[in-house]
Amino acid sequence: MKTSTVIAIVLGVLLSFASVAGAAGYLWSQGSDAPPPAPGLPAVWPGKDGELPRRVPMPSGEMLAALPASSSGHVLCQALSEQRWEAVLGGATLREVRGSVCHLVTGSLDVSLRLDNVPATLRSPQSVTVSGRAAEVESSGTVNARLNVHLVDDAPSGEVHPYLRLDITRYAVTRPGLTLDDLATSIARDVIDATMAPGADLPAQGRDAVIAMRVTEPVPGYGIQDAPWPVVSWQLCTQLARAMGTSPSAAKPRFDGRCTVRTVQAALTDDVTPRAYPDTLAGRPALITDEVVAVKLGQDSSQELAFTGTGRDLKSLAETVLPALLGR
Repeated sequence: MKTSTVIAIVLGVLLSFASVAGAAGYLWSQGSDAPPPAPGLPAVWPGKDGELPRRVPMPSGEMLAALPASSSGHVLCQALSEQRWEAVLGGATLREVRGSVCHLVTGSLDVSLRLDNVPATLRSPQSVTVSGRAAEVESSGTVNARLNVHLVDDAPSGEVHPYLRLDITRYAVTRPGLTLDDLATSIARDVIDATMAPGADLPAQGRDAVIAMRVTEPVPGYGIQDAPWPVVSWQLCTQLARAMGTSPSAAKPRFDGRCTVRTVQAALTDDVTPRAYPDTLAGRPALITDEVVAVKLGQDSSQELAFTGTGRDLKSLAETVLPALLGR
């Protein structure tokens, strides 16, 4: 056999092993105690698909599980102060929101938190309790950990996400006495304590997602922005009933951010198909026609509030209730 042929075969085998080893690096490191190289804090932040967390109101009770997708990552990232995150994670911490995920990095850790309809699939979970709620955690040596917390008993839906999921990758062991299981549990406990302080349970849903009316005043500085779906509905109904001169008992709130009073409906949507907003209402981009008044809640927001119905001047009605609904 020629020497060149032998060299080619050897190189091929070596490249095959290198390829397999490289691919294995992306697998969850079950049983491995060797952390991957620490990347350090990134020089550019937020990342390509991330945004800095914005100021948001904190929910209470079970309302964390009913946050709009565009709000949940911001709430999870802002649940703890910058100083508290650094204390929990053990060093300087950067935060960003990617879609509905809160993503945090330190010089030795990569952490993600999200609300979800299903728990992560764990191989050999250990049952634990986090702030009085059933949870399960699994770690892979000193490298990876995953944790699921069952927040509420309500069935999952487009508006209800019953699980908090947490993922950790550790690149360097900077606190030898702290296991990844304990770190995951500590993070989840602090976030839950901050976002599920004593408060209201999720309301029961009747036919067509109708919920019991509850007079709810706007949250100063926020209004309906980044509020849980039922709280949005209650605020809409409170302001519409007041503006239309009728009793709040005549309002019909729905779990999913809608309210109907007589022949008028106001509805918040969280994932709007892009469309032009040629007008302005209450200082916000708007689309005003005879059939609908749609208002974009913020320049960079995916949330839109739309008024539809008959028997009322929709533009005038929207102008009356918008200041309160925007938290002014």
